[in-house]
Amino acid sequence: MRRLIARLEARRRHRAVSDQLHLFAAELAAHVRAGRTLAQALADVADDLPEPIGSAVRDADTAVRLGAPPAEALALVGGDGSAVLAAAVGAQLRAGGDLAALLDGLSEALVEHEAQRRAAATLTAQARATARMVSAMPLVAVAGLALLDAPAFSALVGSPIGVAALAVSASLAAAGLWLVRRLAAVMQ
Repeated sequence: MRRLIARLEARRRHRAVSDQLHLFAAELAAHVRAGRTLAQALADVADDLPEPIGSAVRDADTAVRLGAPPAEALALVGGDGSAVLAAAVGAQLRAGGDLAALLDGLSEALVEHEAQRRAAATLTAQARATARMVSAMPLVAVAGLALLDAPAFSALVGSPIGVAALAVSASLAAAGLWLVRRLAAVMQ
């Protein structure tokens, strides 16, 4: 149970960091535009950002202070776009160019990506709700049978064929729910 709770908390934190990543890129752009190096900007923006991305940026800043290249430290921030952010900044630092403009463009792209993810989640909400209802129907039917016709329920759970039918039904319902969730998964 603890692992499930920890996994759900990690997923929630990852989503929250992903939602705030555009703020990080915009703040970095502002600091770079003001004349700060990437490493200095990384240290400066950590306190300006809300949680949970603020603590993730502080961790990246610590990595830079311990010797990691700033572009690689950006990947430590986490979230859906941090690897793209790190790769783009790394390429820009090797090739040259306007880092502030790159960070501004990435910030806008991250905002657009999040808007598209939310729109897709809205459009697939009905499919996910239907999957939950259809998956729960066999359980409701068995519970109804137990309440309305106890002898039939006893015969169902008392025979090997009935137990096998219940097991097959449960596994098919679980497989259907898993399949619909995979089909309705939104940019994960």
